[in-house]
Amino acid sequence: MPTFTVPIVKVGILRSVLVPPRIVAALGGGAHVPVIARYAGAATQSTLNPAGGNKRRLVLQMDVLRPAKLDAGDKLTVELTQDPGPRAPEFPPDLLRALQFRPTAAIALERASPSTKRGIVELLDQSRTPETRARRLEKLIERLAENAADRATKT
Repeated sequence: MPTFTVPIVKVGILRSVLVPPRIVAALGGGAHVPVIARYAGAATQSTLNPAGGNKRRLVLQMDVLRPAKLDAGDKLTVELTQDPGPRAPEFPPDLLRALQFRPTAAIALERASPSTKRGIVELLDQSRTPETRARRLEKLIERLAENAADRATKT
């Protein structure tokens, strides 16, 4: 498992580290490399993204950094392994049923990033009552359809 130590950098509001090219090569290379990152005593699922040339950037989770009292400028040891697992979550049956009646929303959800898909599933799963879940589901489907319509007018 490739391990390296580098300083944490701040990019906008995000904290990240630059992954050395030798580590990217050891993980199989590619523009976007799905990984499991272990740092500050936690493991997170992430993706290495291009950072210029043959370097890749790993965005760090503030929920992991804060308890460890780590921030930009601090040195961080990171261990990376390829993530062979599926990136997208399994959708609940009520979401799949609702998407059958809104094909534009289904297309928008299909095009969404894995993190957006996970967020949608989490939002539904965090509903405490069936009524709240139904309201959230209706709003999500409507927003997905609107996003698809907006995308269609821009192209």
